[in-house]
Amino acid sequence: MSKTITRDFISDNFIFTDIQDDTKKTYNKQSLIEKINYWKYILKYQYNAVSTESILIGLQVVNIDYFAIIIAAAELSLKIVVVDYNRTDKFEDVEYTDPKTKALAPIDIFLHDFTDAALKSNRGYAKFVFFKKMSNRTYSTQDSFNFQINSVLYEELSTLRPDPSDILFRVTSSGTTDTPKVIEHSHEFIFEISQRNSKNYSGIALHVSNLNHGASASVTLLPLLTSNHVTRHLFYDSGNVESIDGLIRHLESYKDELGYLSFPYPFLIDKFIEISREKNIQWPKLDLITLSYILPSAKFAVRDGIFKSITSIFGSNETLGPLFINRSDQSIWDIDPKHFTKPDDFYEIELSEEGKITVTIPVYDKKIVTNDYFERQGEIFIHRGRSDMFRINGETLNLKLINDYNSMNTNTYLVVDTVNHCLYLACWQELCLEKINQIKQEVEDKFERIKITKIDRLDKSNFYYGIKIDNELLREYFRTYNV
Repeated sequence: MSKTITRDFISDNFIFTDIQDDTKKTYNKQSLIEKINYWKYILKYQYNAVSTESILIGLQVVNIDYFAIIIAAAELSLKIVVVDYNRTDKFEDVEYTDPKTKALAPIDIFLHDFTDAALKSNRGYAKFVFFKKMSNRTYSTQDSFNFQINSVLYEELSTLRPDPSDILFRVTSSGTTDTPKVIEHSHEFIFEISQRNSKNYSGIALHVSNLNHGASASVTLLPLLTSNHVTRHLFYDSGNVESIDGLIRHLESYKDELGYLSFPYPFLIDKFIEISREKNIQWPKLDLITLSYILPSAKFAVRDGIFKSITSIFGSNETLGPLFINRSDQSIWDIDPKHFTKPDDFYEIELSEEGKITVTIPVYDKKIVTNDYFERQGEIFIHRGRSDMFRINGETLNLKLINDYNSMNTNTYLVVDTVNHCLYLACWQELCLEKINQIKQEVEDKFERIKITKIDRLDKSNFYYGIKIDNELLREYFRTYNV
């Protein structure tokens, strides 16, 4: 098999069921291949896609066509742009901006599934306008189903495949302290890491979100598709708290075989646990995957048998991963969430004297120096946070100080703006003026020339990118609005 992401990469055992569909319609690999051929033709001859062009697959709904479009785009050697397209906010602000998408622009093809009625009713309209502005060409999947097919071209196109060195994903760095940077990953690298990660999954896999960032694509989505031990793929759209009750209701009949689930946002894990407890439902084979620290509520759920285990994955878009894992299961449920281990030798990892990690990435054979610090104790790697040094108003600031503040204070969040040389403070709940002034004073007392210039009460769920607060999106908000 060529080391590329194509139909041959997908397990022959592939079975897909949309549990939100009352008919519970099921598709096998042959059904998926037929869809891949169809969308490959549409991409090439209706959307005029050319090899090496970039494409944002911005679909609201994850269904069999969504999987097919991903593979069709990969087989055409298109570069799939990975952004957090299905974010938690309602996209009602016509001034909406996404700094990570701006870094990836101009995108050649923006593919969406909004209906004309949805756009006319303004549902998602601001979001649509932004992504259209960031793209050279925009198409709706709703317009593709009556396109004339040439049978000769259709057959010729079905055999076209990419080269291992072709770029598959375009993603961005985190943008923690500065403008996000574009990162590209090849077919061969994504193939190797997907094969490696596929060994971690078995049983029924539930998909609740789209390709919302690079790490989830290679750590979970593609490994699930290639794993011979995954017996069925289910889909349910649960991007918000209100949908978790419906998810559990639809999922209950699969509870004894559910093996994989990863929510896009950490607060959804708590809601899943809460409702499972209320309904007295257990998931005996389920290993929840999270890209954040394991919270006490999840550890207690493992202890009480709500599900089998929870695994925290540590990595980044630059390195993908996991570099390290932290796992709580019924044999050792009360683990320290900062204590990680290496799952294998896929990556070569070095620690400097001060604990900064350097990762040698296979296939590329290049070293990435991260700003994460660890302390090694035998086989345990203890995460000590990040350290980024930069200057504001001529004064040196260590980002660790800001990160430590944000870790200790769940009701507020500091973000650094190196362009405007200041700090901003987001309040996740209503605070009295006296309390706000107290917080401002306590922070500013740590510096000589660094000030908090803007403070606002915000909805935390609107500023997640995957499982983390999106610092660049938060910065963009404060820069844009005169709060």
